[in-house]
Amino acid sequence: MYTLLICIASFALRIIALWNRKIRFFVRGRKHLFARLREAVKDQDGIIWFHVASMGEFEDARPVIEAVRKKDPHCKILLTFFSPSGFEHRKDWKTADWVFYLPMDTCFNARKFVEIVRPSKAVFTIGEFWFNYLDQLKKHNVDTYIMSVLLSKDSPYTKWYGWKYRKVLRTVYKCVMVKNLETKAALERIGCTNVVVTGDARFDRVSAIAAEDWHDRIVEAWTCGEKAAVAGSTSPKDDELFISLTRHYPEEKFMFVPHELDEGPIRHILHSVSGKAILYSDVEYVFSSGIPAKVRDQVLQSLKEANVLVVNKIGMLSRLYRYGWCALVGGGFINLPHSVMEAAVYGIPVSMGPQYHKNSQFTDLMKLGAATPVGTEADILAWFEKYHGNTALLAETAEIMEKYCHDNAGATGRILSIIGF
Repeated sequence: MYTLLICIASFALRIIALWNRKIRFFVRGRKHLFARLREAVKDQDGIIWFHVASMGEFEDARPVIEAVRKKDPHCKILLTFFSPSGFEHRKDWKTADWVFYLPMDTCFNARKFVEIVRPSKAVFTIGEFWFNYLDQLKKHNVDTYIMSVLLSKDSPYTKWYGWKYRKVLRTVYKCVMVKNLETKAALERIGCTNVVVTGDARFDRVSAIAAEDWHDRIVEAWTCGEKAAVAGSTSPKDDELFISLTRHYPEEKFMFVPHELDEGPIRHILHSVSGKAILYSDVEYVFSSGIPAKVRDQVLQSLKEANVLVVNKIGMLSRLYRYGWCALVGGGFINLPHSVMEAAVYGIPVSMGPQYHKNSQFTDLMKLGAATPVGTEADILAWFEKYHGNTALLAETAEIMEKYCHDNAGATGRILSIIGF
C-alpha cells in the first residue's frame, strides 16, 4: 500500500508539474537520474551517503558533513535532497563529491539506488523515513543512522498508526541521535534502546557563521552604522506584522528577507510599507566595475534614505542577522517555524508567529525570557516597544542568548564519534 501511494504521488506530480514551477524542478531533476548517478559514482567504494529533505534539514546536516570532510579529505560523500528548494540552491556545493535528488521511494528505485551507490554508511536527518530505502540498507548491511531527531507531543511515532515508524526506529538505525532528553525518554517509552542525546549541530554552525569576518556593502551603506529590525524567512502573514511596524516607526530601519522570492509578495512589501523601500537586487549593480562615480553616489544616497530594505537573495540570512537589533523569525503562521538560532547567536531578542511549538529552541528561549510569540499587530508592537531603545534589557537578552548558544554547542563532535570519525 505504501509503495502504491508513492507511485500514485509520482504520477500526480508529473501532472502538477505542467503548471507548477517548483514541482517541475522536482520532476525534471529526477529524469535519467540513475544513469547520471551510475556515471558519477562508478568504481567508487566506501561512499558516505547523507540524505536531507530540504534546506532546513541541510542546515542541520551541514556542520556534520563539513566536519567529516575536514577529518577525512579523501572520503567520498554523496548528498541527496528530496525537495527542489534544497537541491536547486545546493546542487553545486563543493563539500560533497556529488549532490543528487533522491529517487521516489519505490521498491525498485530503492534497490537500484543502493546497489549503484553501495554506501558504507547512510545518515538521515530529522524525520526522513523512506521505508523502502531503509529496508534495502538493512538488507545490504549498511550502517544507518538518523540525526537531529526531535519528538513533538503530536508525533506520529507515538500514535496507533505509527507502528511502522516505531519498528524502523527500533530495528533499522544503528543509532538514533536526538536533540534533547525529552525525545530520548519518549523514544525509550516506545521501545527504542539505540538512542543517544547528541544535541543540535546547528548551534555549531551558527556560531561559526557569527564568528566570520563577513560584510555586505549594500546593507552597510543602507544602515550607515546603525542596527536594523530584521524579519527573516518570512511568509506573507509575517510580512504583514512587520509592515505594521514600519507605520508606527517610520524613522526606523527595517530589513525584510522573505523565505520565498516570488515577485507578488515582494512587490506587496515594497508598496505597503511606510516610507521609502528599496530592493536589494535593484542596487547590487552599483558595486560592479565600470559604474561611474556620480551614478554610484546617487544610488547610495537613495539607499541611505530608504527606511526599508527587501533582500531578495537566497543564502544570506544567517549572516544578515548580524545587522539587526531584534528579529522576527518566519514560519510561525504556517506551522513551519524557521531557525531561531541564526538570530539568537547574535544576542538579539526574537519573536515568532503563534505556531512556534515545533521549534524547541524558541520555546527554550521563551522560558528564559528572550523570545516572544506574536500573533497580532498589537502583539508585535508591544514586543517592539518593550525592547526599542532599552539598552539594559537588550544587554540582558544578549547575555541570555550567549549562554544558551554556548551551553548547547558541541553536537557536531558527538555525532562524528558515533558515526565513526
